[in-house]
Amino acid sequence: MQLTVGEELAHGGAAVARVDGRVVFVEGALPGETVEAEVTHRRKDFWRAETREVLEPSPERVTPPCPYYGPCGGCQLQHLDYSRQLAQKRQVLHHQLTRAHVEWPLEGIQVLGMEDPWRYRLRGEFHVLRRAGQVSLGFYRKHTYQTLPIDDCLIHADVIVRSLPAFAAAAADAAAERITAIQLTWAPGTGDLLWAPYPPGSADPGFGRRAAAAVPDLNLNDDSIGMDDAGRHFRLRPEAFVQVNARQREVLYGRALDYAEPAGSVVDAYAGIGMLSARLAERAERVACLEESPYAVRLGELNMQLNGCLNVRYRRGRVEDTLPSVELPLDVLVLDPPRAGCAGAAVDAIRAASPDRIVYVSCEPSTLARDLERLCETNRYKLTGVTLVDMFPQTYHIESVVRLERVA
Repeated sequence: MQLTVGEELAHGGAAVARVDGRVVFVEGALPGETVEAEVTHRRKDFWRAETREVLEPSPERVTPPCPYYGPCGGCQLQHLDYSRQLAQKRQVLHHQLTRAHVEWPLEGIQVLGMEDPWRYRLRGEFHVLRRAGQVSLGFYRKHTYQTLPIDDCLIHADVIVRSLPAFAAAAADAAAERITAIQLTWAPGTGDLLWAPYPPGSADPGFGRRAAAAVPDLNLNDDSIGMDDAGRHFRLRPEAFVQVNARQREVLYGRALDYAEPAGSVVDAYAGIGMLSARLAERAERVACLEESPYAVRLGELNMQLNGCLNVRYRRGRVEDTLPSVELPLDVLVLDPPRAGCAGAAVDAIRAASPDRIVYVSCEPSTLARDLERLCETNRYKLTGVTLVDMFPQTYHIESVVRLERVA
């Protein structure tokens, strides 16, 4: 089927074409191109198609440097010039806000990209493939749960990639046959590598020793590692969330601080292990960290002690349950929820707390837009700043930070 696609990418990285009024999401195509495509999925409201041949290429098309690009499901935008990746992500974010009736001009979205958009991931999960007596590590093939073995990944740190043969060899031992995936986390600037098997507890006692013997210049840990951030030191465990792009984490948290202008009473909701909390604590009188995960709470409390943040207190529980107990008035509320965004009850609790400013850090534009629409209902809050921080170059994922101010 020959298709000419429109001028924007959809959220997910596919180009958009129309056939007899039906939307077709065309993977592998770029805005403005004419391609030969094969329909792979037919739904009532839309189709999905895969580009087989580019008939009229876009001047923004580039040759993907990764030999696994296409079959691998990890990246979606390597065939698009990086400057245009940023422009397309800005359009996607603006479209999501507009759909949710959140008014903000496209040109008002500031975009902060990377000078070098490669080798940025400090954490990755690699699936174990056992075939013909051989073991290799890799990622899922696009739209499947079948593992594609890899020797390199251009968006992961060199330290992580260099350790893959060692972990594959360790997993080849009969004692490690229960392991189906391995998570690896690197502490930038060090040789420290944190590893964790999936399912949890599936590694035999000798697994770590076998892997370490193959990479003697690295320090392999299966419990926790230390990670530096903005002159502070944090302990991190495998189950704890961490922003995987350390270079852009500095940019993201810097913009969040600029938006927050912390001074008096601050709440850091979905606080995790406290990397952003420690920054807020430098400027605020007191910071209440709200966090549901018991692992993150324990690490967060330890990290606040390690960094001398005496004005920070953790409260374990859901935001909707813990926020009502915070002392009012509240100057600033910082939110960094998971991809699903805030629960409806959490939004209600935020509106009831009525902070002067809300800073929302988001990794999913659709749920961000939904939550902003709820927060801005009845003109209670107004949007006063939107920044897209590109934490995940070469992929469709969009990280952003926005500021809301209470209407007097």
